[in-house]
Amino acid sequence: MPESNKYEMLLNDLNSIETQAAVLANKCKDLMAHNIELEDFAARAKKEITALSQKIVNLELDLEKANTEEEGKLFNLLNTKETETLKIKLQNLISRIDYHLTADRQV
Repeated sequence: MPESNKYEMLLNDLNSIETQAAVLANKCKDLMAHNIELEDFAARAKKEITALSQKIVNLELDLEKANTEEEGKLFNLLNTKETETLKIKLQNLISRIDYHLTADRQV
């Protein structure tokens, strides 16, 4: 085999290796860019999860506060004039029921 053929084969092999290296370098750049995108997405997702978790905590606190306020309002309603009116109505109702029960016993 002449020296020129060996030299051409070596150059062809080197060109082939260079082409493969360029392809691999481009793939590496693409993968690095994709990794950066994924890292940004993950960071945004973590921030959103943190914000939503805080929102849940705030809503739970608001719900607990609302429940406590409702209980307080209920007790306040029992301490107003309406309570006295309700008591009078209940006493009248009890009296009527008692009257009907005693009337049935006398018959």
